[in-house]
Parts: sequence; C-alpha cells; structure tokens
Amino acid sequence: MSREQQAVARARKAFETGRSKCLEHRIRQLKNLQRLFTEKQSVISDAVKKDLNKSDVGTQLYETLGLEGEISLAIKKLKEWAAPRPVEKNLMTISDTVYIRPEPLGVVLIIGAWNYPWAVTIQPLIGAIAAGNAAVVKPSEICVHTAKVMEDLLPLYIDKELYPVVTGGVPETQELLRQRFDHIFYTGNSVVGKLIMEAAAKHLTPVTLELGGKSPCYIDKNCDLSIACRRVAWGKYTNCGQTCIAPDYILCEPSIQDRVIEEVKKSIKEFYTDNPKTCPDYGRIINQRHFKRILSMLEDSTIATGGDNDESDSYIAPTVLRDVKPEAKVMQEEIFGPLLPILSVNGLDEAIKFINKGEKPLALYVFSSDNKVIKRMTDETSSGGLLANDCLVHFSVSSLPFGGVGNSGMGCYHAKFSFDQLSHLRGCLIKQLKMEGVNSMRYPPHTLKKLSWARFFVLNNVDLGLVGRRALVAVLAVVAAVVLQNYVL
Repeated sequence: MSREQQAVARARKAFETGRSKCLEHRIRQLKNLQRLFTEKQSVISDAVKKDLNKSDVGTQLYETLGLEGEISLAIKKLKEWAAPRPVEKNLMTISDTVYIRPEPLGVVLIIGAWNYPWAVTIQPLIGAIAAGNAAVVKPSEICVHTAKVMEDLLPLYIDKELYPVVTGGVPETQELLRQRFDHIFYTGNSVVGKLIMEAAAKHLTPVTLELGGKSPCYIDKNCDLSIACRRVAWGKYTNCGQTCIAPDYILCEPSIQDRVIEEVKKSIKEFYTDNPKTCPDYGRIINQRHFKRILSMLEDSTIATGGDNDESDSYIAPTVLRDVKPEAKVMQEEIFGPLLPILSVNGLDEAIKFINKGEKPLALYVFSSDNKVIKRMTDETSSGGLLANDCLVHFSVSSLPFGGVGNSGMGCYHAKFSFDQLSHLRGCLIKQLKMEGVNSMRYPPHTLKKLSWARFFVLNNVDLGLVGRRALVAVLAVVAAVVLQNYVL
C-alpha cells in the first residue's frame, strides 16, 4: 500500500470513529490550529520568505491574518452553523418537523496552491474541520520550504489521523486522485482543474475548483485616476503579481492611457522605491520555469516602464505595457506575474463587449465615479466576483462567497460558505402516525376532487408562530376528519 493510500485509509478509519462529528472536538481542533499561528509565526514566515521572498509582515498581512480571523469566526459561529435549520412548510406538513441538518461529507482532499501557500490551503481545511470532516492536506510542492513546514507542524497541533499531510509532486498527487474521496477541493489553474474533475468523476466525487483566469480592470475616464491607479498597482504587484485575483490587464480609453501609465509608475515608486529589487516588500517569481514563461510574454508588446529582470534572483521588475493588442502573447493566458498590459477601448460598451468575448473571470474590476457605469458592468457581465473602485479586498470579506464561474471555477468558500460547501445539507421530515385523513387525497383511486384538495394543501405555504401553528393543526384535524369521512369521492 502506497504512502498516499495509507494516509487516506487512516483518515477514513479515523472519520468512522465519529470523533470528528463532535462539536467540542471540532472547536478544539480549530483552537489548536489557531495556536499554531501564534506560536510558530516566525517559522512560517521564514519558509515563505525562502519560497516567495515575502517579508514577515507581508506573510502575516496576506497569509495568516485572514486565517486567524476565519478560525475565530468559525469557533464563534460553529454551533449556529451546525444546528438544524427550520424551513417553511406547506399545509400538508404543518404538523410535522421539517428541517435541514448539516452533516459531514466524510474524507475531503485539499490540494493547495503555491502563490499563497498557507491562505489557500488552510482556509479550506478550516471549513473541513468545522463541518466535521476528515481531510487529507496536499500542499503545493512548488513551495518547497512551506510544504515541509506544513508537514512538520500540522501533525503537532491537530489530529494527525483525521488531518494527515501528504507532500510530493505530480506522481503523489496522481496517486491521491486514484483514491476515493467524498469531496475534492483544488486551487490552481484550469488545465489541472480539468484533470482533477476527470479523476473525481470516476468516483462521482463532487469538486470545488478555484481556478483564476484573466481578471479585467476597466478604468473609466471619469474617476480619480491617481487613487484608481494606486489601488490597481497595489492589486497587481502584490506578491509579484502572483495572485489569482490580481487585475490581469487594464481597459481604458486612449485619451487617458498616458496618464494611467504615469500614475502607475508613481505608485510603483511609492510602494517599492526607485529600485524594487532591493525593496523588502517586493517579492520574487516562484521558480525559473515561471520566470521564463512570464518574460516570454513580453516578446510582441511595448514596455512603458519596468522590464528589468535578473534570472539568477528570479526577479522581474513591476512592468507596464502600452498599446497592447488583443492578439498579443501576453493576452493569451493568465499572466500570474508583474506585467500590466493596457488595452485601448472606445468607452464602456466596447469594454463590456471585450470582457464578454473571453472566459468568465474570477474577478472583475471597474473604476468609476459614475454609479451608472458600475451598474452596467455589474448587469452586463459575469464573473466570480466584482469589485468597484478597489482590488483584491473582497477576498477578505468573510460574508461574501469566494469562487469562480465557468472557466474560473466552481463552488465557493469562506466562513459559512466553506462550512456549507463541505457539508451535506440533509433534508429531514419527521411525521407522526396521525392525521391519516389528510393523506387520503394522495392514495388511489385518484380523482379530480382529490386533486383539488391536494392543490389546496400543497400550494399553500405557511409561516406561523407557535400559537398559530397549534390553532391551524386543530383546524386541519377537523378538516382531515371531514375528508376521511367523505373520502373525497
């Protein structure tokens, strides 16, 4: 039996003991996970620094702070999330107990990504634990140091049988995908996402796919360009552009292109100094393969600013490209790096048309002082999320679902959305062996009169208080007696 098979078998055996279903156990595991980020922050930061050149403050700001907030919210709200959820009844079920009961799915596979290795791997794990599942955690092998830290630390803080960590590359991931899971949660790109879905289909395993894509950013000429470009520059160059919801390219009218370029240049200098290479807040490309991939995108575009690079240091400067054509190489795939193409469009209509010609993006950004522009962009496009007059920050709002649509993914997570995504919402109806007269309308022989009664009972929903329900039940008991007596013939 392979190491991957053993991990899955142990997780399933642990799940079958039932201990993960206990709310106290879930809360205890979440508190232990919370303690990990308090006690081992320096170890976590050191590993991320080696992998992506993020500073300690940057790691806390973009990786662990959100996780701490997510854990705190889950601990606070878990009893509420896990409680039976009453639902509206019709007259046929007014005397019954009808509710939704969230139940654990079983064993979940979580395949993390390398760009925010803690945030996008542990957030789904928080949801899996809160929902009462076992979970096999597969961190990205591309973040070598972080994967090793996860492998070493997670078993020290949370149940190592219920939540094993499996490290390795493509062969190990493929072996995991041969196993049967009750849900697979993958963060990455659409090419691998299709392979995940294909493997899951063999076991009819449901999937959550967080995939990314080319997230457009439309800048209207009627807005404060200085503020807009500062926010776009922050969203684009954070983590060296290696963010799934980074603004991938700018759409704007030709008349403001030069001003946009100048404002972005000013923001780059403001954030990262005259020499971003020496700035502790500017990251690095994850590896040589991605370094070469990103540089190759520059071949047929004009550099307005930036372009400096150093292969030995995996460094590519914050770069802006001007007068980019739709057929340019940089527009053929998600950039996932510090290149910001600017494409000219003749106003909002053309921008919307251009966006809708492509795949549905994970995020869509619009900058405008005109609410009508924002409304049209909202009404006439489709994307996983939409953000007006800022970038990235919708990811930090726990009350918003985060996920893609179409080619940018399926399913969503964050807080209660994670809990529901990784739960089976079981519909329950508990009847008593009484009031059989009401049921006579459904039994053969079927008649038009029975159908008339059925329509009355089924098509009338009720939402009454306790006193009202008791009164209605009494009335229905009388009606049932009449129905039974006449047998609705």
